[in-house]
Amino acid sequence: MDGYRSLQLRADCPFDVTHTVACGQAPRWEQIGDWWYGVVGDSVIKTRQTGDQVCFSGCSEKFFENYFSWDYNLLGFYDAFAGDQYLSQAIRENHGLRIIHQDPWECVCFQLSINKARVVPGVDSFTRISRKLGDKIELDGRTFYTFPDAGTIVERGLPALKSCNLGYKAENIFLAAKKVVDNPLWAQEVAHMDVEDARSLLTEFKGVKPLVAEWILLFAFGRYELFPVDSHIRDIIRRLYLSHVHFGRAPYAKMDKFIQEYASNHFGEYSGYVLEYLFASRHSL
Repeated sequence: MDGYRSLQLRADCPFDVTHTVACGQAPRWEQIGDWWYGVVGDSVIKTRQTGDQVCFSGCSEKFFENYFSWDYNLLGFYDAFAGDQYLSQAIRENHGLRIIHQDPWECVCFQLSINKARVVPGVDSFTRISRKLGDKIELDGRTFYTFPDAGTIVERGLPALKSCNLGYKAENIFLAAKKVVDNPLWAQEVAHMDVEDARSLLTEFKGVKPLVAEWILLFAFGRYELFPVDSHIRDIIRRLYLSHVHFGRAPYAKMDKFIQEYASNHFGEYSGYVLEYLFASRHSL
């Protein structure tokens, strides 16, 4: 196709673009006709898949493969849980789903701007910020907006963020922007830390609680051994794997710690992928 790059999937690199972008893990992906459009960084990636052929525009092959984590050994994950009835079903239903490698700054702001880890495209606070403070991109008769970098947010000031109808989250995002401007190497620092230190650094951002820090580490830094427990994941694991455990009136914090220890022991280095696949099949399991 003229103007598009094309990649042929290898047998050892399963990938499904729809399963990957439709599960809500990353903001600003939407399907228009046969194509998926996603605002990533300062461009719009347009892609579709036919069998083992992937066509795309808006980025280089290297960027595309890195963004969609093609270097991750997905078959190793599949093989590790071939005997697990729930994960086997989830893998069949979501074959080729990969965890997207999100931009750290955007991931922090995405998590700060929402009430839960996943959102409906086009109606969330993150999108409102992009439309107000981002750069406009015209493509195929449609208008898209990039997410502003930290310097732009600091320059435009807190009132501009407040005009996006964010409530108290406007101040959290503005303070995060100031923190990033003051330390532009923060993401590189996090990438080279162990999990405890990385979680601690991220919680220095106002509004980033330990759970939010773990979502950021999973989605932006590839810490697949993490298993952040929210209400959806709590219900899934209790129903499928821990139905024999009586929690009584235990507070959620105690329950979630138990679930994370269970995940660490039973899912190990694949915990993040287990989480994504179980969530994607939550309505059929």
